[in-house]
Amino acid sequence: MKRIYLLLAVLISIAFNAQASIRNLLKMDFESGTTVPEGWHAPTNESWLKVTNDGYSNLLAFAPGVTNDRSCYLWWGQDLVNGAGTTSYTVQFDFSANAWGNNHTSSEFAVVSCAAENTLKKTALNANYRSKDANWLFDLTQLGADAGGNAAAASGDQVFAVNGDSVNTVTLTAGAFYTVTLSVDTVARTVDYSIGTATGNSVTQGTYQLPDGVSPIASGIDCLAARYSADHRFDNISVSYETATDYANTPSVTMTNINNHQRLYQISFLEGEVLHYTFNGGSEQTVTYDETPNGDGVYVWSNNPNYDPNNEGLVEDPCESGTLEAWTTSGDATSDKVTTEVSNEIVPVVAASTKIVNVSEGYGKTYQLIADNSDVPLKPKLFISYTFTPSEGGDVLTGSDLGTNSEVTVPSKGTLELTTSAFGYGSTKTTVENNIKYTMSADYNFAHWTDADAAAAGFTAASSNVTGKFADYGRYFGYNAADSSKIVYNEIPYFVKKSSQFTDAVLADPVVFTAVPSVNVNLYKGIGIVLDGKKGDDGSGSWISSLYLKVNGVKDDDIVLFSQSGDYGKTSLHPLVNSLDEYLASDNAPVTDVITGADLTNGDGFALYRISNALHRIVVMSAGTADPTGISTVTTAAEALNANAPVYTLTGMRISSLATAPAGIYIQNGKKFIKK
Repeated sequence: MKRIYLLLAVLISIAFNAQASIRNLLKMDFESGTTVPEGWHAPTNESWLKVTNDGYSNLLAFAPGVTNDRSCYLWWGQDLVNGAGTTSYTVQFDFSANAWGNNHTSSEFAVVSCAAENTLKKTALNANYRSKDANWLFDLTQLGADAGGNAAAASGDQVFAVNGDSVNTVTLTAGAFYTVTLSVDTVARTVDYSIGTATGNSVTQGTYQLPDGVSPIASGIDCLAARYSADHRFDNISVSYETATDYANTPSVTMTNINNHQRLYQISFLEGEVLHYTFNGGSEQTVTYDETPNGDGVYVWSNNPNYDPNNEGLVEDPCESGTLEAWTTSGDATSDKVTTEVSNEIVPVVAASTKIVNVSEGYGKTYQLIADNSDVPLKPKLFISYTFTPSEGGDVLTGSDLGTNSEVTVPSKGTLELTTSAFGYGSTKTTVENNIKYTMSADYNFAHWTDADAAAAGFTAASSNVTGKFADYGRYFGYNAADSSKIVYNEIPYFVKKSSQFTDAVLADPVVFTAVPSVNVNLYKGIGIVLDGKKGDDGSGSWISSLYLKVNGVKDDDIVLFSQSGDYGKTSLHPLVNSLDEYLASDNAPVTDVITGADLTNGDGFALYRISNALHRIVVMSAGTADPTGISTVTTAAEALNANAPVYTLTGMRISSLATAPAGIYIQNGKKFIKK
């Protein structure tokens, strides 16, 4: 069910009389699929934009991650409103900050009226739009503590200036959704604005007089996410206007639930319209706006003749497949028909896959369990269960209700069976034969290098110990076995090899950089290899990001384990020890990267990040038998994996013939493929 905004209903009743019709020029609710709709862009990195689900509905998320200020925008252009021939129109959208940026107070939400998309794409990219272009109709700019706002924080409240006025402010809460409604009069050049909460409470409202020279024609929405881990969200975007003549908008039809053979669809239409629908050519049914369950124009239809909205269990009823047609009327006007093919087939989830994330000598391995729901209709929550049966006897290991990226460690040769399931969907099984024995063929332990090892690699002892965060933070420590107190390692000797001393890319043969290092490379004793951040012996050059390492001579079926600590030791291990010497003799960094010999040789290599990360150890494990993936079979609960298995669309509809189906993306046996 889509969120219900009581404020919206109030505003509509005020803005439009009973005889008028509302015509949507643009409507975007993200319910029709998982692809980012046309018009949305994040120029720095398009992958930061994703359609996701928050438990209520689909929405668009913009999450740049640990980056500087970054922007995204929706562009529809001025022709949308100009082509309607109206002098007044309404822009409305829902927005939320699931998380504010936690390092800057520079977030911004703006409705723009620029004539060219390049203003968003280039001029105002990753910057405050209001400071770059005068053509805007509404703006919320976050205020920092020095301007009457709050300090940067991912959660909690933040203060925003309305339309650049630091006196006219609103306080917005992370995680809460707000509705912005703008009523634009292009003749009077005014924008009546309001912000309301999801429960219908008014946050603020007012009128903004557009300055001379500013275009009154909305062309898009711009969003600036403040530095570090911001997560902004959008939903229910529309551009509409009141028309004196009858007009019927095409209803939106969205599948919202799969439960075995049962499907639920949400059919949305506007106040003043009547919904009409038929199924499989049967009798025509009508629903008025007031007859919808919540009086909000959202009607729930099911292919189950015995549909019970209060049933939260698995549906065992026989349900129908066929064709659903829906349209609206308003006065003498009739909308276009929406035709939806409805399936009653059980939809299988994807098969779980595995990734080896650690290997020990013998048959012992740690597998990461991966179940990606991105190609499963409606993206249900997936659960993985496992059973490991040793080949030569011993305890059977089991686990259930695991999420994706969970890890399972198996100690011996045997069979790992995985079952992926989701409520109301068909389960899928994967069998992994853990029959590959590994032996350690090489061990490059930089944390345990002696002074002689460092000298042999061309490193020179520094005249003092490490200073700065590695020492000051005290994150390298073990727990005293006697009293559980910390034994902290913060007096750290080190060696350095200046950038000018590298005549080749060799760190310590056969471990090599992929290019001759342009920064100083340090050896912190007991910790490992640490890179300077800026180029040149004196660090006066430009910043680097990472340097990449490979191991020469590894075989394709080798598995190479890289152990490193990050964030100045924050991710280091803390063993139980009796002394500092015992701590330093331990391996105190987790395995973070597991790369096959083939991928290490042919790929970019292992990335060592500058300054804060330390490479402790590289171990090469050599396989005694074949393919290290070991995945042998995948089956669904309903049928064996085969080329004749049913084929589904991304919406869960089974197609009768792939040969006659149009080009597109399809699912068979729980796997996605493309028909060209």
